[in-house]
Amino acid sequence: MLSLALTKPGETVQKLQLSLNKGARFIVELRWESTHDLDAHALLATNSGDGAKVSAFEQVLSTYNSKKTNPNGTLISNQDGSFSTPCGALTHSGDSRTGVNQDIDEMITIFGDKVGSSVNEIPVFVTVHGSATFAGVKTASITIKDDGGKVLGEYQLTNEFSAFNAVQMGSLIQSDKGWEYAPVGSGFMGDFNKVLGYFS
Repeated sequence: MLSLALTKPGETVQKLQLSLNKGARFIVELRWESTHDLDAHALLATNSGDGAKVSAFEQVLSTYNSKKTNPNGTLISNQDGSFSTPCGALTHSGDSRTGVNQDIDEMITIFGDKVGSSVNEIPVFVTVHGSATFAGVKTASITIKDDGGKVLGEYQLTNEFSAFNAVQMGSLIQSDKGWEYAPVGSGFMGDFNKVLGYFS
């Protein structure tokens, strides 16, 4: 095979360099102050231009998919009550059945360095368990922050989505620049399976 040196006299050979970014980490915080049961969810999705899609339950971080609350669940339960996707990219703090006496009721941690190469979008959702809407949930809010604590997005669910019982807060999207947050703010009516139907 023919090969040419691609340096010219006087030029220095470029040294090897590695990216020192180990992968962004993001925190989703869900808060509310009532006896309603809210749940935070996230998906490890692939978007090929026709919307984010998942094809296996291992890609669905949801309290309904935890072995602790569902014998048929596929998520790994941890000793502290949290649960994670098998790849470790998404970890949920654990199901809080009421928003009473806690500062942060449910939390999702997203580890960018553990996301598989086929995943380029992570949609984040909140649902109200049962038939209530956000209008009946006192001071419900959801916030997403980066690793440095900077708020990337926040919704006051009780006021902004009062007519709905589910909302897609936004998505983390992977591009050649790394992970970026894209707000969505899309309300739904129906249970989490109806929401999941849009993404599978």
